[in-house]
Amino acid sequence: MSAAPKIDQSNPLLDKRFVNAFVEGVIKTISLTANCEVECGKPYIDPRYQPKGEVAGMVGMVFGTMKGTMSISYTSPAIFYILEKMLGEKHTEVNEGVTDAVGEITNQIYGSAKTTLNQMGYAFEMAIPSVIKGTFVISKHHNGATLVIPFHLPEGHSFYVDITVV
Repeated sequence: MSAAPKIDQSNPLLDKRFVNAFVEGVIKTISLTANCEVECGKPYIDPRYQPKGEVAGMVGMVFGTMKGTMSISYTSPAIFYILEKMLGEKHTEVNEGVTDAVGEITNQIYGSAKTTLNQMGYAFEMAIPSVIKGTFVISKHHNGATLVIPFHLPEGHSFYVDITVV
């Protein structure tokens, strides 16, 4: 049995395997739970974190000296579309049922990415997601970069995965 590969923690956002773990986690989770197609758009770096919707799931990530967050921001139409496909229920407001679902989806996506990353030699642990809704601003108190990965659903709906590391 060989030792786990050494991980370069300098900037995992530049490691395609690191980013792909989250992309694959999103596609697998949404495809399986909501039985719908989801396409990954072109990732980009955002110097400041800007939520892009009315509800978001967020989870902290820690590995060695690397600290960061993963958040998934949904516009109301995007999360309503996913939940209709997932549960067969129509939603018209971001209520407790919607926020519970956002927390669970966040947990599943992070869990999938964490499993893949840990197989690559990272040592992320499970974390409890938080859900925020409404008009919100998240202040960054660090100089870390945020990688934004847009995802597109049928009928023109989009949501965004933001990964920030410091």
